[in-house]
Amino acid sequence: MKKVLLIMLCGFSFNAYADICYDVNKEVAAKAVDIIKTQTEIYKYCSICEDTKPQEITVQSVKADKSVYVNDEAIDLAHIYYKEDNKYVNLGIASGCIKDGEYNIAAKLDNLPEDKISNKDYKLQAQQQAQDIFDKCVNSVAEEKSVTTADMIQNNIKINDCISSAIENEIKQGFNEQQQISMLKYLGQVREGVLNFYREIYGANKYCYGQCGSISNLLPYSDESIVLRAMLERLLYLNLAKNGY
Repeated sequence: MKKVLLIMLCGFSFNAYADICYDVNKEVAAKAVDIIKTQTEIYKYCSICEDTKPQEITVQSVKADKSVYVNDEAIDLAHIYYKEDNKYVNLGIASGCIKDGEYNIAAKLDNLPEDKISNKDYKLQAQQQAQDIFDKCVNSVAEEKSVTTADMIQNNIKINDCISSAIENEIKQGFNEQQQISMLKYLGQVREGVLNFYREIYGANKYCYGQCGSISNLLPYSDESIVLRAMLERLLYLNLAKNGY
């Protein structure tokens, strides 16, 4: 289970300092240079980094070798934007270095954030949204009977299915098709892993879990909700801070 969970978390993390489009081929470099030559300003902005803010660069000179140089400084095309039709266009995608959605980088942005120091606000907002979704999921089964342990288990499953559905929605909003397939697969593995972990404890028959009353029977489902809520909160943060929704 730990391995699956680590894989899942790694799927939500991006190396902010990876050299994505520093070293490029001649065709990509030439196209990037042609685009930059039509601009008076370009914008250095890492949309997949935790703490960064846009930096406006006045174009004075541009050239290409193995990398593209603006004002004699090598740039990573994946983290450069230019303005076109009131949109901020990613130069790495426009020049053909990467595809739209690759590395979770969008081809166009409506706006560049004024200051990514507000990163803390995004985290608080994501935390509150995750709590609101959890409360809504709990309230959706509040009117249902929970007389027996079986009733309580079924209601907990419904709550976790509700949270899982919210996770799936965030994945579909913020990630490309290939990433969605992998992440949805890992989501299923994580959920199954929590239950299998407890099945092993029950099977060992050492701690009397599963034979000690209703609360112990609900442990797998309550722990699953903790994992799912953490995943949901992280995805909400990524979509708010990186994608603007």
